[in-house]
Amino acid sequence: MSDSISALKGDRFIAYCTLLPSAVILLLLVAIPTVLVAILSTQEVGLGEHSGPFVGLSNFIDVLTSDTFYRALVNTIIWVFGSVGLDMLIGTAIALLLSKTFFGRGIARAIVLAPYLIPTVVAVLIWKYMFHDIVGVLNYLLLKVGLIEKPLLWLTSANTAMLSVILVGAWKFFPFVVLALLGILQAIPQEQYEAAKIDGASAWQQFVKITLPHVLPVFLLTAMLRTIWTFHKFDIIYLLTGGGPLDSTTTLPVLVYQKAFVDFETGNAAAIAIVTGVILAFLLGIYFVLIKLAEDRQ
Repeated sequence: MSDSISALKGDRFIAYCTLLPSAVILLLLVAIPTVLVAILSTQEVGLGEHSGPFVGLSNFIDVLTSDTFYRALVNTIIWVFGSVGLDMLIGTAIALLLSKTFFGRGIARAIVLAPYLIPTVVAVLIWKYMFHDIVGVLNYLLLKVGLIEKPLLWLTSANTAMLSVILVGAWKFFPFVVLALLGILQAIPQEQYEAAKIDGASAWQQFVKITLPHVLPVFLLTAMLRTIWTFHKFDIIYLLTGGGPLDSTTTLPVLVYQKAFVDFETGNAAAIAIVTGVILAFLLGIYFVLIKLAEDRQ
């Protein structure tokens, strides 16, 4: 008995030693910068300054009473749920299709993965040409089929700019959803589908009773990860629109950049970053509850 306890303690020691480097790196890359940002949020700091006069919660009060912050918050919600929702919809549909056996499935899978492998800058340049109001292929096709009467100003109109960045974000990252769901779809025992067919279950009934319970936890986990990544996504929006026109695509990360490097209000930018982190933590809490409920139903 004592030998087994000693062996268990030895295994735990080895495990802790193995995890220690990762914990140190995580501390250096996440915890320390977070503490420094929290300290900056309580100071009046300009660009290039490491510290400034202590102002307490003044920066947070300025943020929470600013119309610019709430406009950016609304834009962030639209951007996140629009992009993630489209991601999950397209990714789920394609994953269900690619889980079937058909000729050329390997080639189709490779093509589906292409957007995820393209660097973001390259993807943005491609879409900028496609969105061009004069030579863009999107306006050409829409005019050709008669859906529009004149070219749309995709990136320079407040009515279409947010839709444009959502389309680019969804196109760029839906392959991640496909990869995540395709793995769990292929792990579902085929015997369950065969038994359901023998019992006369329709395709929809098979999806609801067999596919959905297996996929739902992974679906929610994937949605959570995509929400995290999209919430603080900066490069796509900044490279496409720079937050414009008229702040119609200014999300919270873009607002942090503008406050820090355009307005030179580093303390205010740090306060916005802290508030953004709190909002994101609240969303993650909701996702964790949903994932736990989905796992309990299995």
